[in-house]
Amino acid sequence: MARDSKAEQVYTALREEILTGELRPGTSLSVLKMADRFGASRTPVRDAFLRLESDGLVSLIDRQGARVSPISIRGVRDLFEIRTMLESDATRRVAAAAEQDEKIGELFAGLRAEFEAIAGQDDTPARRDRFYELTEAYDQAVIATTRNQHLSRIIAELRPHSARLRIIAHSPRRLEESLSEHLAMCDAILAHDPGAAASACIEHLAKTQRTVLDAILDPDSSGATADIVSP
Repeated sequence: MARDSKAEQVYTALREEILTGELRPGTSLSVLKMADRFGASRTPVRDAFLRLESDGLVSLIDRQGARVSPISIRGVRDLFEIRTMLESDATRRVAAAAEQDEKIGELFAGLRAEFEAIAGQDDTPARRDRFYELTEAYDQAVIATTRNQHLSRIIAELRPHSARLRIIAHSPRRLEESLSEHLAMCDAILAHDPGAAASACIEHLAKTQRTVLDAILDPDSSGATADIVSP
């Protein structure tokens, strides 16, 4: 039990640091250094590395450690290709279900009001944090109301890979665009318009992908930080 608890502690901490960009892609993770950091033996650290490898967040290096998985242009394109297929269909399903279930409408009406509430605010760290909290709540709402458990599970499993790109995709201009796109997706769901909901989702993901790729190819012009990205 103690080993499992320590492995969970190591896994949770490293996963958060990878997703927030504190641990950059390509960073080496030593079993011995992590054991010393967390006051653990090597076995729970290796267990944590195995879980992170299963998540696709690290690659194991023999028995000595791991390396944070790189972010590549091909990887970004592959991720957004599958996200577009899955999430547009999920959003379409949610808009259709909202016509039959008023609780779904209430959920997305509440989210829309929250997005609207920050629309006119100045760009501050607190506003950015709140925006990302709301986008997470929106995504979780779609996952919860898609009414296809396998579709929901696959989308949820892709979320850590999407979260890693946030540090690259962020810029004040992109945040404002994304805010408008989330309002459009909420509006389509509330209008019970599956086609419009899917189209709004596709547009949102296409623009997000473009922002990420622009940051990789020309970070100076994008205003985003892309030094964490491998070729």
